[in-house]
Amino acid sequence: MVNQPNSSESDSASEHSFSSMADALKNPSQVTKLDLHFKHLEEFPDQIKQFTNLKELILWNNSIRTIPDFIGDMKSLEKIELSGNRLKELPDTLCNLPNLHTLILSWNELEKLPENIGNLSKLNKIGLNYNKLRSLPTSIGNLNSLVELVISDNELSALPDTIGSLSNLRALRASGNHFSTLPDSLSNLSNLEKLEIHENNINKLPDNIGSLKQLQKIRLYKNLLSELPQSITELPNLKKLLLYENELNSLPNSIGNLSSLEELELCANQLSEVPDSINNLTNLKVLDLTKNKLNDTLTSNIKVSLKNTKVLA
Repeated sequence: MVNQPNSSESDSASEHSFSSMADALKNPSQVTKLDLHFKHLEEFPDQIKQFTNLKELILWNNSIRTIPDFIGDMKSLEKIELSGNRLKELPDTLCNLPNLHTLILSWNELEKLPENIGNLSKLNKIGLNYNKLRSLPTSIGNLNSLVELVISDNELSALPDTIGSLSNLRALRASGNHFSTLPDSLSNLSNLEKLEIHENNINKLPDNIGSLKQLQKIRLYKNLLSELPQSITELPNLKKLLLYENELNSLPNSIGNLSSLEELELCANQLSEVPDSINNLTNLKVLDLTKNKLNDTLTSNIKVSLKNTKVLA
């Protein structure tokens, strides 16, 4: 047993947490957490099926290639961490876990997800970064409890329209893929706070992106944007807007409406001018205008107007 409490009052959770298969097998029905990370496992341990009350299964950084079908019979599972293995696919039965709220599968070799992944009704976080996914099942839009979706560094070229049904989503991390556009349904994500779509091939944003009223951070750097939709200036809570290394030749005239903005990164674009309203961004802490086509007079005037802002030009 691991994580033994120091005080006389025992922590029931730690009492049932094991990092040794041998110790766990002494009383299988008592095991609620099994942590076998870095155990040089090449196969998913068959003995795990004996832990009928298992809630947390941690097997990251092994060499596991497959997950057996019996995983779907372990109805108590709430959290599975299998990052850093060699998984190429997942069994459909994985989606039969009614209590699963966290599924971390980063740094594997997954090429697709089960079509029935939308059955995981309690799932609130799924980590799929650094895999080989080329598409997402449309049923992903059924994950009504999902708060964080991490799909960075895959081979994705599009998001399904059903992505807009994830009404509780707060963070979408989708950098390092091959997106050129984003679905209009993205604007339905009324609770989205963080949008990370940097290092893609995006050349156009949805016209209605201004509907995402809860957005606080947008990472859009290293894309192919030449302009921004006017509605992007209708985001009252936006604090960080990172747009460096795009192809922007203009900014919306109403950019100054972003009253909460604290960081605006515009380095390495094609800007030869910026709207006068930029001087209204009085909460701005950092404004990076380097590597554009702006003249010295313009940048000097901005520095005078935004006295409390670190202006890089």
